[in-house]
Amino acid sequence: MPINLETFCEYLTYEANAPIENIWKDIEEIAQLDRDAEAKQAQFTKLLNSFIVAAIIIFILLFIALVSGIQPLIVIGFILFVFCVIAAIFVCSKRQAYSRLNLPNYRYELLRKLLEMCQRDMENNSSVSVRLVFSKPTEKNKVFQTIPHPYQSGFKVDLCKDEWLKVKGEFLDRSRFVLTATELAQTKYGWKRSRSGKSKYKSKSKSRGLNISLMLDYSLRKYGAIKVLKNEAMSAIQLPQFTQIKHLKLTDKSIDLTVKMPASNNWYAEDIYKNITMMFLSLYQILNLARLLSKQKA
Repeated sequence: MPINLETFCEYLTYEANAPIENIWKDIEEIAQLDRDAEAKQAQFTKLLNSFIVAAIIIFILLFIALVSGIQPLIVIGFILFVFCVIAAIFVCSKRQAYSRLNLPNYRYELLRKLLEMCQRDMENNSSVSVRLVFSKPTEKNKVFQTIPHPYQSGFKVDLCKDEWLKVKGEFLDRSRFVLTATELAQTKYGWKRSRSGKSKYKSKSKSRGLNISLMLDYSLRKYGAIKVLKNEAMSAIQLPQFTQIKHLKLTDKSIDLTVKMPASNNWYAEDIYKNITMMFLSLYQILNLARLLSKQKA
């Protein structure tokens, strides 16, 4: 079933519980929407610049006509100037609308790569549950705490959590996985007084890193020796440079691993994908060793 573009454009959120092939089709539709929005945004940006330049030229000519007292040119110049201003406002609003639909490419590119990886170890036509969010990480509904700025008087800091990816599925060995990606961000804002005594509102947002969580539920009968490996499990985790382990928990039924990637202004699907694949490989290294120990014990 194709996605509802009207609903998607309103909430910028894609949710599905469907076979991977169907989700791939939806991703391509989202990617096409993004490409169209980028092209339209560039088109309206050029048009806006043209109207701004025209308005400046007309304003200069209007000023000359006023000084010279040429009445017909004053009337014509005034009409053209007003037209350019109104047109510029309209074009600016259209550009802003398409700017909202200019989606962060790395998010749908990452989902496509993840589904390609998972499909190799899943049954044919098996379904996965997906939630993919494209809205900005600093939106008000993602603020979980507001604190005073530590050293700028009168300023506040909004701390945000943006869980923009959640994927659930089941592999051939009947282990179930839940993968989430949550960007941490903050917005600093407040009024700052200049040397001239004027107050100016300032706001600045930045990323504080990306948390990736992977939980695997598995059969205790198959991986019963996992309890023996609790103390050695940490050494089996191999991650890319600069990625840190935040949390690792082993129980009789699941492994839960959370890592943190350093902050970035430009995320790349390949970098996040590399972290996720190494997380999967590390957890399965632990499970395979547990399975081997279970067989030896049997």
